[in-house]
Amino acid sequence: MPSRRSFIQRSALAVALLGFSRTRAEQYFAKTPPALPDHGLLSSEPETYWKLLRSQWLLSPGHINLNCGSLGCTPLPVLHATIDHILEAETFADPGYPWFGYEENKRVRETRQALAGFLKCKIDELALVRNATEGNNVVCNGLDLKPGDEVVMTDQEHAGGRCCWEQKAARFGIKLKFVSLPKPPESSGQIVDLFEKALTPATRVVFFSHITSPTGLILPAKEISAVCRKRGIISHADGAHAIGQIPLDMHDLGCDFYVTSPHKWLMAPKGTGTLFIREEMLDRLWVNVASAEWNNKKLKAYRFSNIGTSNLSSIVGLKAALDFVQTIGPERIYKRIKTLATSLRDQIEEIPRLKTTNASRDEFFGGLVSFAAKQGDLKSVLADCAARKIRTTGGPNGVRVATHIFTQRSDIDTFAEVLRRNSKS
Repeated sequence: MPSRRSFIQRSALAVALLGFSRTRAEQYFAKTPPALPDHGLLSSEPETYWKLLRSQWLLSPGHINLNCGSLGCTPLPVLHATIDHILEAETFADPGYPWFGYEENKRVRETRQALAGFLKCKIDELALVRNATEGNNVVCNGLDLKPGDEVVMTDQEHAGGRCCWEQKAARFGIKLKFVSLPKPPESSGQIVDLFEKALTPATRVVFFSHITSPTGLILPAKEISAVCRKRGIISHADGAHAIGQIPLDMHDLGCDFYVTSPHKWLMAPKGTGTLFIREEMLDRLWVNVASAEWNNKKLKAYRFSNIGTSNLSSIVGLKAALDFVQTIGPERIYKRIKTLATSLRDQIEEIPRLKTTNASRDEFFGGLVSFAAKQGDLKSVLADCAARKIRTTGGPNGVRVATHIFTQRSDIDTFAEVLRRNSKS
């Protein structure tokens, strides 16, 4: 258990790094986090359970955060683990080097093992990177493609996945083809059919977001990957939004490459990411950052984590985030996220002026719901949200909102009332 001295050091670090006042830093960091509520409350008083759980975050009162899809909210146990390691590392008392980015140490191994179990893959198929953007670039820049080779992707790709392919097209003459996704789609079959029709003999890679960033649409990743495998085409999925939002099984999905950003829905420290490389594809990929072990194939996927001196404390925090999720229970988390998002979706669909752009069926959304105005725009909604300190993402032509386990039903109802008030004709 940390000593009083370490509590004081942690509090001082919070003042220096996070800009907290000393009073607030001592309130949150000079003591252990509050105990998690008893799971028994979930059956007798579920809303009480989730209300008590809210104390695990530093979220400011008077603000409503409905945009954890852009950046997750890290709970106190994870923050404490991260900050404690920053302090511990500077003592240089541990026999291993207190950093990440070269040979694998005990802390890194523990995190990879926990992630492999969570993602249902082999540890040798899993590399640690700093975010999904980096993972996407590792795949894109590590594949040998020649001029005229074709990469198919959707029109809803995040810049962190799309732009590396745009640069590869500009440098090496590969061709990009875009599949336009309906807003909203009618069925999974409709989406798969759009991909199949886009494929040609020149198609070498299909890149797609498992959950799209602009709308939060969950794509049928398993079915798309199966189409690719049947035709000998590489499948590369951007799962930045997926880890922590929906259950994941890498081997069941069947993607050749899959990247995530645990700092979103898994609530890990910022600057953490994963790269899954299907075992059969390990030798197909060149490393982007060449260090001493760049060509040591015996390292399997860990070869792609040799990126030079990086922050081990964030990796320790990632393991703490996995522990936090496992303590609450991933299935409980998925269910709560979906329940709140469904409540929000239903209230949006009751407003005649609005339409959802991703949530036409339950299979198409998890904790993200996007919507637009049937006529006009959403400028008044955005202005009202800003005035009431409600955080969303999007613009006048479409808004995306997110629910998580720190979200309260009152947050959903407050936002829905903003929509109703600004949708009156």
